[in-house]
This record gives sequence, C-alpha cells and structure tokens, in this order.
Amino acid sequence: MNHQLRGFVAGVRFLTRISVPGAHDDRPDDLARSTTYFPLIGLIVGLFGAGVYWLAHIGWPPFVAAALATAGTIWLTGAFHEDALADACDGFGGGWDRAQVLAIMKDSRVGAYGAIGVALALALRLGALAALPPAMAMRALVAAHVLGRWSSLPLIWRLPYVRETPGTGTSFAASVTPARLGIATAMAVAIVIVALDRQALPAFAIAMLAVLAAGAYFRRRIGGITGDCLGAANQVVELLTYLALAFHPAG
Repeated sequence: MNHQLRGFVAGVRFLTRISVPGAHDDRPDDLARSTTYFPLIGLIVGLFGAGVYWLAHIGWPPFVAAALATAGTIWLTGAFHEDALADACDGFGGGWDRAQVLAIMKDSRVGAYGAIGVALALALRLGALAALPPAMAMRALVAAHVLGRWSSLPLIWRLPYVRETPGTGTSFAASVTPARLGIATAMAVAIVIVALDRQALPAFAIAMLAVLAAGAYFRRRIGGITGDCLGAANQVVELLTYLALAFHPAG
C-alpha cells in the first residue's frame, strides 16, 4: 500500500466506524498524511447521510428524514465530533483560565454546558435540514460534512497543539503543510460546487469566516488548539452551513 493510500485509510479509520480491510497498524505519519483527505472522508459521511435521508423521505415527513439522516451520520462517525463539541462547551464555558479549560476538556464526564451545547446544535441542525426541500437537504448534507472536515486543516496549519501530554490531536500537530492544505481545499471547493452550484461560494465563505473566528477564539483562550477544539469547529461549520442554506429573510 503506497503512502497516500495508507494516509486515506488511516483517516477513514480515525474519523469513522468504517471497517477497512487490512492490518490496523496506522502510524503517526499515516495519520499526518490523512489530513489531505479529510474532505473526501466528509464526502463519504455526507453521502451516507444523504442516502438515509432519501430513503426516509419516501414515507416520512422532512423532520423525521432529517432526524434519521443525522442519526445515521452520528452512528457512522461514532459521535466523534459531537463528543468533542460537548467537551469544548464544558471547557470553554466552565473554565476561567487556560489551565482550567484544558483540565475540564480532558474530563470524560459531560457537564451542563456540554449537554446544552450538543442539544442546541442538534436541534438547530434538524430544524434547518427539515426546512430545506428534500433535494437541497441531501446536497446540504454532503456540503456541510465536507466543509466541516475541511475546517480542521487551516486550524492545524496556523495554530499550535497546546497539550503537553498526548491526546487525540497529537498525531496531527504540525501535520498540515501548505501543499496538503491546498490540495484539501481544492477537493473541498470542487465537491461543494458540485453539491450546491451557485450557493457554493456563500457556503464556503461562511465556513472560512467560522474557521477564522474559531482560530482567533482558541488562540485567545488557550493559545492554540486541542483535538476537542478541532471537533467543535467541525460541528460549528457543519451547523452554519445548514443554517445559511435554510435562511430566507421574511417578506
């Protein structure tokens, strides 16, 4: 297996529950290479969600189809990013300084901030998806999951990993080179254009603004990123994509 294929397989194993044939001996350099393919892995997850939505909307109303599609993507990813969002909400919501934020995020227990944050994110996600016409909802699932996974790359590229002990993001620290970021961004742009057509530009612009805002916030609060920060940013970008596509000014 060549290096790039090993990187892709390592990313699939890391970000999803998909069982890829072969020895599970992913090395740190395999995980580092996998960042290039994060948008493609988002495409896999998004297509799975769109498929569940398509099957569900045949016999159920849009909200049920949206709920089942969301449940399907959460199952496929093992709630990986939702767990990160909960930890980040607890950490940044309950911690007063850098040390407290990092300590709280490290705690596996979910507190009030985490539970409320995930509940609100899921409610907004379902509401936005249910408000979209079925065809657009399926395209939105693809675009949102691609942009969500892409969001990790600029954050890894620009910000240091701040934990002194190994964590989820250790293998990805300093793994994003300008070339990897460029390739991944080109992939993400191409997929989102195919999925959203004329709405691709505002969707990508919103994703970029969200990444810039998240990066500035993480730098100010803790001086960099952790794996939970990356997962939380992923969830925020995904949610904002749905909200932007469902936005229709009154009147």
